[in-house]
Amino acid sequence: MQKENRPVTTALDEVIKPQSTGAKMALAPVVLPLGFATLIADVAVVHPLSTIPTDIKDTYEIIWENPAGGVVQQSFLLIPKIICTPFVFIGDFIIRSLFDV
Repeated sequence: MQKENRPVTTALDEVIKPQSTGAKMALAPVVLPLGFATLIADVAVVHPLSTIPTDIKDTYEIIWENPAGGVVQQSFLLIPKIICTPFVFIGDFIIRSLFDV
């Protein structure tokens, strides 16, 4: 729940800043459901989507960048690398979506 991981809720916090207690009470029936909806949107959609470029970069670095061995060895490893790529990407996506890594 880092502030940079919830941009929609943070934007709502910046827009709605009631000063008096009466204004806070009057806005509560609107702001509470709206705040809950923005928090759900941040957790379920916005933050996971924001991790995709980093997930792609990590997958490339782990599997494809700086291969060890020669051309023949890399030729034999092509199919396993292709098979492993989605699993590494999905694992990285899940970890980065759920935890602040």
